[in-house]
Amino acid sequence: MKAPSAPFLVALLAAWLSVGQARADYMNWSFSSNAVPPGFSATGANNAGGTVQLTPYTNVAGSSAITALAYQTSATGPATFNAANTAYTLSLTITDNTTHDSGTLTFSGSISGSLSPTTSSLVNTFADPQQSLTLDGHTYTVTLPPTVPLAAPTSPQQNITAQVSVSGAGVQGVPEPTSVVLGSLGICLTALGGWWKGRRRAAGPAT
Repeated sequence: MKAPSAPFLVALLAAWLSVGQARADYMNWSFSSNAVPPGFSATGANNAGGTVQLTPYTNVAGSSAITALAYQTSATGPATFNAANTAYTLSLTITDNTTHDSGTLTFSGSISGSLSPTTSSLVNTFADPQQSLTLDGHTYTVTLPPTVPLAAPTSPQQNITAQVSVSGAGVQGVPEPTSVVLGSLGICLTALGGWWKGRRRAAGPAT
């Protein structure tokens, strides 16, 4: 059997390149977040109190689920947080890593409930949990959870996760590993079949 012809090799290379390009198109963006103010404190009886610290993220690779904000609670005694005194702004800046264009979404958050050294009834609330922006023809839709119960001070740092969908020309979903293999195999087999038929026609009928 002869070595594969140039057209077949070109088809094989195109198959793998198309899979790689689909992943690059989808993943080629990053984000940074910022919380203002970056935390709150509340005072309880006998000078006891509690705090909520908000931690942003900088230049993180984008995906369908991103950690928009981290938080940690602490308390020396019972303390109550009032939503009227704990309003904050979460800014989420999305950057297209190909063109370096960027845009910022601004979410309004607040924290309310009670906190003790071992328990928490705190709830983080976003008034406008879903927003979108468009960069270079790609629309990024970010959805934060409307409410998030905050963990007690005995817990390590926790995350608030947002869901992100990207749509627009040239954007494709990230294929699962199995579908990548099967899709590439199908394309390669199709190219191989065409090459084999052409070879048989060139060889002529058997004698």
